[in-house]
Amino acid sequence: MKTFLKLVVLVAVLATAYYVFLYKTPERKAFESALAQARQGSSEAQLKVGQMYLAGQVVAPDANAALDWYIKAAAQGNAVAAYELAQLYLSGEQVPRDVAAGLSYLKLSADKGNASAQYMLGKLYQTGAENLEPNAVEGAFWLMKSAAQGDADAQNALSQVQTTQPQVYEQAARLQQILTQADAGDLQALQEAGQLFLEGTVLAKNTDKAAFYLDKAAQAGVPYALYEMSVFYAADEGPLPKDEAKAADYLNKAAQAGYAPAQYALGNQLYQTAQTDEDFAKALAWFDKAGKQNHTEALYMSGIMYMQGQGTPVTVPLAIAAFKQAAELGHANAQYVVGQSYWRGIGLPQSKERAVQWLELAKQNGNTQAEALLAEINK
Repeated sequence: MKTFLKLVVLVAVLATAYYVFLYKTPERKAFESALAQARQGSSEAQLKVGQMYLAGQVVAPDANAALDWYIKAAAQGNAVAAYELAQLYLSGEQVPRDVAAGLSYLKLSADKGNASAQYMLGKLYQTGAENLEPNAVEGAFWLMKSAAQGDADAQNALSQVQTTQPQVYEQAARLQQILTQADAGDLQALQEAGQLFLEGTVLAKNTDKAAFYLDKAAQAGVPYALYEMSVFYAADEGPLPKDEAKAADYLNKAAQAGYAPAQYALGNQLYQTAQTDEDFAKALAWFDKAGKQNHTEALYMSGIMYMQGQGTPVTVPLAIAAFKQAAELGHANAQYVVGQSYWRGIGLPQSKERAVQWLELAKQNGNTQAEALLAEINK
C-alpha cells in the first residue's frame, strides 16, 4: 500500500512538473510559432508578436517590445503595423508621444491602403490637428479613399463634405482621378501627379512621391518631367541620390525637347563655366531658344550678352529688343535696364517720361537700382 501511495505521489509530482515546465498551452505555442516566423522576417508574424506584447497575451505586457516589432513590420510596408505605430506615437499613452513619427507612420499606412489610417489622416487634414497644415481638399481626398473601402465613418464624413463643400469634394474627386490615371500609366496624369506633389499647393508637398511619378513620365520623354528629374539629381539633398551625370543627361534631353526652363538652365550652366567665345555662343543659343518661348530670365541674359558682345558681336538693337520683351513680361531687372536706356538714350530715344514709367514698374517689382535712379531723375 505504501508503495502504491509513493507511486501516486510520484506521478502527481511528475505531472505537475510537466505542466509547469514542459506543457505549452495553445496560446503559448501560437506565440512561439509567431516569434520564430517574426525572427525569420515575416511582417505578418512581426505584427502578431507586437500585438501580443501590447495586449499582454501569453507574455507580460511590454509596449517597447511591441514597438520594436511594429517598426520591423512597418519597414516592410505592413500597413496595419504602421497604423498601430501611429496610434502609439500620437496617443503617447504607452510610449513617449512623438507627433512627427506618428504622422509619418500614419501617412505610410494610408499610402499602403489602410482604411482606418486614411480616415484618420483625412480628419487630421480637415482640422489641422497634430501640427498638420489644414487642407480641406486633401482631407476629402483621404476620406474618399477610406470610404471607397467601406469605412462607415469615412462615408459619413465624406457625405458631409459633399453637402457643405461641393467644390472641395469635386477637387478631391479630380485628384483621385488624376492619381488613378497616373497609376495606370497615363503620361499627362503622371506629369500632373508629379507636379501636384512637387508644388504642394493642393496636396501636401511630397518630393518622394513627386519623384516617383515624374520618373515614370521622364522615362517616356515628357519634357517637364525630364527637367524636374535633372533638378532632383543635381541637388545635394532630395528624394534621389545626387548624380551629376544623370542630372546633365536629363537636362540636355529636356532642353533638346524644347522645354524653355531647361533651355535656360543649360544656357546658364554654359554661361557660368564659359572660357571661350564658342562657349558663350553656345550659351547664347540656348538663351535665344528659351527667349522665343517668352522665358524672361533667358531674354534678360540674351540682352546682356548682346549688349556686352559675349559670344556675338555687340548688337545693341537685339539687346534692347530682348530687354523690352522681358520687361513687358514683368522682369524687374529688365524693366530697370529699359528705363535706364530711355533716360540715357542708349539704344532708345531719350525720354524722361518713358524712363520714369519703366523705372517705377521696376521699383514696384523690387529693383533697388530703379529706386536710386528715380531719386536722381527727380532731384
